[in-house]
Amino acid sequence: MTEAQAAKVKYQVYIPDNPQFALGLAVSHLMTKPAFANLKFGEWSRILVGQINRRHYAFAIDPAKRVVGFAGWALTTRDKAEGWVEGTRPLNYEDSLAGECLVFNCWAADNFRVHRFMVDEARKLIADKETMYFKRYYKDGTSRPVRLNVNEFVDDHIERKTKALAG
Repeated sequence: MTEAQAAKVKYQVYIPDNPQFALGLAVSHLMTKPAFANLKFGEWSRILVGQINRRHYAFAIDPAKRVVGFAGWALTTRDKAEGWVEGTRPLNYEDSLAGECLVFNCWAADNFRVHRFMVDEARKLIADKETMYFKRYYKDGTSRPVRLNVNEFVDDHIERKTKALAG
């Protein structure tokens, strides 16, 4: 596919109704990603099952219905999000149901265009939240905690993208 053809690809959000199917699809997609392939099975399974049971996940698919991205998140309070991002406490299922903060604890995109599509869609999720949290992982094995305050610019981005798509 040429770069010009790739630029015209229209991705879609896909959230399967069947949780077992969604889990299998997530595992199939994420097991090939280095950041996820080496994680402990039990711990990572609990995270994925929790996201899927709460419907706090979404796939990005291409026009051929192939999975090209996955995001999973938790809704929680600031103190619990801070503990998670600093690595001092995990988030359990009950911690992840509601709150003013959104934690992305799973993000995988096959390429930059998929990543940009996912960012645009994620803005819709965080528009009514105070802060978004995630951890940035690097190839050398290090990581960095990230906190982004949600402000009026999120709504502006959503509005601009909506207008651009409309014509």
